[in-house]
Amino acid sequence: MDKTINLYRTISPTVIDAFDSVVANICLQREKNGYKSFLLTGCEPGVGTTTIAVELAISLSQTGWKTVLLDADIRKNPAYKRLNTDLIIGLVDYILGKADVSKIIYNTNMDLLDYIPSGYIGDSNPLRLFYSHRLAKLLGILNEQYDFVIIDVPAVNSCVDPHILSVKSDATIIVAALDGSNRKYLVEAREHLLKDGSNVIGVIQNKLSIEEYKDYIKDYDYFSEKKYLHGNHLSFDPNKY
Repeated sequence: MDKTINLYRTISPTVIDAFDSVVANICLQREKNGYKSFLLTGCEPGVGTTTIAVELAISLSQTGWKTVLLDADIRKNPAYKRLNTDLIIGLVDYILGKADVSKIIYNTNMDLLDYIPSGYIGDSNPLRLFYSHRLAKLLGILNEQYDFVIIDVPAVNSCVDPHILSVKSDATIIVAALDGSNRKYLVEAREHLLKDGSNVIGVIQNKLSIEEYKDYIKDYDYFSEKKYLHGNHLSFDPNKY
């Protein structure tokens, strides 16, 4: 479509380095197992899943991979969306047969990165939408056209949607926030997803302090003269549990 969606990423070199570490793990999963579609879901609401999905999609595209970010949080009112609340045509419209693929894919200001908004669900039944053959068809098209498909969904304990979509994706990553999420929510989210048959490959821990980040990445500032950088950081642990 003609409209270009403007996305912005952090300017912190420490945070960018953390995302590069996640990208390296995801690219390894693609190389070893052929995974292309990665679903991100929070272990509870408010952990920053959308922020992580956006930053990850940007990082993958800047690495040279053709990437699409799919907003599958169709229950949230567009007025409360972080990205482009004025985007009306999206995922829901395609599933309902009201728009073809070319009408729901938006260009972004990032090279090699496209964006598909959720659209407006209205009175439609979300379960019927996610079990529709048109959703399966769309995911097949995206897997053919892109190197990576990043899917942003609500938290595991907020609705059934993540459970449905996770088994339709190659791999699932759980997002947790160390300043809010407790181990109980994280363990329960993982257990529920595994019970569904999801391929949970790891956990992204968001909102780490610099001290906590240093515990994960020894000599994190080896190549920098700045010994103490400030801001939120994250880590990816594929063998957390």
